[in-house]
Amino acid sequence: MQPINVIWLQGQGCTGDTVALLSASNPSLADVITGVLPELSGVNIAFHPTIMAPWGESAMAPIEAAKAGKLDPFVVVLEGAIPDEKLAQKTGGYFCGIGDMHGKIVTVTEVVNALKSKAAAMVAIGTCAAYGGVAAGKPNPTGAMGLGQFLGASYKSTLGLPVINVPGCPTPGDNTLKALAYLVLVARGAASVPELDEVNRPKFLYGELAHHVCPRAGFLAEGKFSHHYGEPYCMGLLGCKGPIVHCGVPRYGFANGLGGCPSTGSPCIGCTEPAFPDPPMSPFLQKSPIKSWVVEGILDNIGKVKATLHRFHKRSL
Repeated sequence: MQPINVIWLQGQGCTGDTVALLSASNPSLADVITGVLPELSGVNIAFHPTIMAPWGESAMAPIEAAKAGKLDPFVVVLEGAIPDEKLAQKTGGYFCGIGDMHGKIVTVTEVVNALKSKAAAMVAIGTCAAYGGVAAGKPNPTGAMGLGQFLGASYKSTLGLPVINVPGCPTPGDNTLKALAYLVLVARGAASVPELDEVNRPKFLYGELAHHVCPRAGFLAEGKFSHHYGEPYCMGLLGCKGPIVHCGVPRYGFANGLGGCPSTGSPCIGCTEPAFPDPPMSPFLQKSPIKSWVVEGILDNIGKVKATLHRFHKRSL
């Protein structure tokens, strides 16, 4: 199978998505790099500032090779937001450099612009890369934005794909690798383009509300709520944003099937949503908008009435 290169860029972020990537287990990063999974063999991480060995100008060589078309096909992955460098240039500075060439700082903005027309896919890993995230939180002094906003709504990669968003703060490593693995299969003609939601998240990863897959959901149905941290019941009264957040982590865990905010006693703070970290996702421990709970209550009662009435009909086996 044709080798596929990955150019992993880091913008305005905390490197949390990379740390999470290293803890992926299903599959693991080692499984992908070493070709344990035959369908994903030949994937080469050509550039990654955190885990690659080269440094200085030699580290920038893969970027130059990609610009020259020597790494085709390649996928660009962005971790962290993209700042508005025009704001920094007003005072003769820059916001986000990722390396230097010939004594000149190279910014993430320059590299994204240089590679956008050549990439098989452009993937935003983490909420900062996808929608601006923490870096773009009010008052957003650097003019930070997500990859899709930077490239524009009409952007299409060489595979005809829009920017693929895989949000989270950070994104679980398993989600990152599953999304990238899917795109590798698309590039090789072995899979169709994944279905995306209205904010370009793959539905197979973000098609569920955290509220629906939460291990505490059964307590909500019984009307049992936690009033203090440490109690095992629904955390809706403690600020959980689960009813308005698309995230499957409560079901499949954060790493190796373990973890996840409500699973470990924390309310969901909505980190996979475009508005994060601003309202309605913040203040983090403030209750989510009342509308979601009103709708939930109405549907819950309708469902229970239907289930009760259905008990009068004998079931045929």
